[in-house]
Amino acid sequence: MAKSQIVFENLSKAQERCFNLIKSLGIYELRAIARVFGDNSPTTSKRDDHILFIMNKILSGEDLQPIPLRQGRPYKELSNIEGILEELSAIIGKDYTLKTLSNKQNDTIKTIGFRQVELDVVKKKLFPIKVKGIVLNRTANEFYIINEDNSLPILIEKRAFPQLEQFDFVEGTAVVMNDNNEYIMDNIDSINFIDIASYSPNLVSQERALPSKKLKVNDKEITLGLRYLLNEGKLTENFEQTRNIVASLQQNNVKCLALVTNAIFDDYISLSNIGFDNIYLLKFDDKPSVYYKKINVFLNSIKRLQEIGTNIAIFVQDIVTLSHVLDAYNKNSEKSYFNHTEETANIIKEIIMLAKTTLENSTTIFVTNEETDNLDLLYMTFVSKVSTKL
Repeated sequence: MAKSQIVFENLSKAQERCFNLIKSLGIYELRAIARVFGDNSPTTSKRDDHILFIMNKILSGEDLQPIPLRQGRPYKELSNIEGILEELSAIIGKDYTLKTLSNKQNDTIKTIGFRQVELDVVKKKLFPIKVKGIVLNRTANEFYIINEDNSLPILIEKRAFPQLEQFDFVEGTAVVMNDNNEYIMDNIDSINFIDIASYSPNLVSQERALPSKKLKVNDKEITLGLRYLLNEGKLTENFEQTRNIVASLQQNNVKCLALVTNAIFDDYISLSNIGFDNIYLLKFDDKPSVYYKKINVFLNSIKRLQEIGTNIAIFVQDIVTLSHVLDAYNKNSEKSYFNHTEETANIIKEIIMLAKTTLENSTTIFVTNEETDNLDLLYMTFVSKVSTKL
């Protein structure tokens, strides 16, 4: 294999690792990767031209357009291409995998990237901020969260917090980590709503049990582990009722979480006064792809809380709008499932099926209900008919 004559200066460690990986590839692999990165005629270029083209794309930091691999001779020999793309993605912090690139061209999900950590900057502990969010994998050595208060990405080094697992919910303090004013987690106060000093999670049995524990709130009886409809379009509409339910649940060691669709800033201010342990917002100006990613992260975070034995109550606002936004994300699928796509129906079912009682803990669901919701067949079938009205 001919040695590349291309030289790049001032590369970060991650960029240098990408460069070394790309230089090690054969000509057919380079042609295929160049095609994925946007080269419309990869067979006419020489080896160094491919390397230069791919590296310039990586250094630019731009999101790739969904240009699929062509059928034909190279493709039959390239079963490892997806693995190469996954490795590049893990090194540089952007998602170059074919699965992501095959999604909607104008509605792609951005992958979080960070510049290099500068230890001399981190040691100064500049501009500390309180942060919270759900832990996500970035590389073999790094997690990250999106701070829920301002959508700022926060890097977390795995070696600094060995207690963490993907989809844990963390609260702590972050500090500036480089001259680009990017942030890194400096201190964690709590994991999954438990003080970090006493946090020692154990997986508990998920064997199902019949719901039996009852609470009386506002002259109404609530059985933990079931599904309920709230006679309101917004969680703040019957403010005192919702606040009393939340307070009663918390007094019985139940963590109360809100999942709010189509949220604007005013909603967050009002919801904060109810007393939820956390409010998970699907914002008014979020793209359908962001809704899709956020709801899947939320579902996985709830399952993580369940498997370590947390008692949970989830208050879901405007599940009908969530259904329509998910349809927009899956716009190429047929609406054959109660006037929604099958992908949307599966996610709505998954939300509702979070409600359960096990030998160790329970999850209770409260969903807002207003008159117009009942016109949606998916809502009537998978939400209303399996829930009890409050």
